Amino acid sequence: MHLEFVGILINNNTYRRISSGKIGTESLTNYEEAAAVYGLVPCFFTIHHISLSTGKVAGFIPAPAGFSRVHIPIPRAVHMRAIYHKRQEQELIDQLINRGVFVYNGRTRYGKNVIHHMLEQDRGVSRSLPHTVKATPVSIRSMLSQHGDLVLKPCSGSIGVGIMRLKGTSLHSQFTYSRSSPSASGWRTVTLPPGKLHPLIYQRIRQAPFLVQQRIPLAEYDGRPFDIRVTVQRGGNGRWEVAGMFAKTSAPRMFVSNIAQGGSAYRVPDILSRCMPDIPAELTIERIAEFSVYIARILSLSIPYAADFGMDIGITEDGKLYFIECNGCDQRYGFMEAGMAEGWKRTYHNPMAFARYLYDHGVWPHE
Repeated sequence: MHLEFVGILINNNTYRRISSGKIGTESLTNYEEAAAVYGLVPCFFTIHHISLSTGKVAGFIPAPAGFSRVHIPIPRAVHMRAIYHKRQEQELIDQLINRGVFVYNGRTRYGKNVIHHMLEQDRGVSRSLPHTVKATPVSIRSMLSQHGDLVLKPCSGSIGVGIMRLKGTSLHSQFTYSRSSPSASGWRTVTLPPGKLHPLIYQRIRQAPFLVQQRIPLAEYDGRPFDIRVTVQRGGNGRWEVAGMFAKTSAPRMFVSNIAQGGSAYRVPDILSRCMPDIPAELTIERIAEFSVYIARILSLSIPYAADFGMDIGITEDGKLYFIECNGCDQRYGFMEAGMAEGWKRTYHNPMAFARYLYDHGVWPHE
């Protein structure tokens, strides 16, 4: 097997740190080791280092002592690990694809409303979606009367930033929010009269699109609700598979399970066996995996070149599964937080195996 380059399109911050060796949560060593298994050499670059006019890219490749700066032809397969919001940046990605470059995960940011709409068209998934509508003052009050416990979340956002909770009774409502940067210490809860919405709700839904969603009665671990983060990727056979999963609990007395918001990560069998002892953990894990792969297949029908999803799957005490949300640029450090080094490495291994598949077959998989 002869060596070929595979592109890893990273964000500017990670690129700047390569020379210092202080990369952060992304592991370039994992890419190097996984790529070597398939006769590949990873080349790390940003979108600003791509030249369509010359057909080349400037980037870093592994060297005996650190990394070496190189100028090479644009690799035929590029794994997207960055998020781009500007139109001209996405247009450049589209141009690469039109030139025959396999940019897998060509779009890594999808609106939560868009994802929800894709999934609610499928009967197999629609029953496992929390009731969700566009957030307006009228819809929020209506949903509160129907469900009594709501989550308001921005259509575009990650790691729990901007999310709010509204829980109501006939006597009052409790509104939980954070004004600060992602930190559990920044959360506040205030009591409101029935039917009254906090001014911050009006402010946020005017500034950006929000969804209002029925809050699922998630199973709890030590009094803290948890969900399951499932990493679903295309692997060496081109098909979707589960690379791994871990459980995420909220911080004490909170409702957001994001690790960046003070949540904790655990091994799924440990959580399930303690919280749901009457249901075999192995069967539940199998159901979660099948459910997640099915969702990935549905989404990939509408999202071209998708190859990597980080899904949050909710589970109730009686074992019912719910799709909460997903993203296309999965934060993998949760595996390390849960003490799952092998699962962490698999999330790097699969994308390199998929690059080998693309090089060997020359076409995008049908499934």
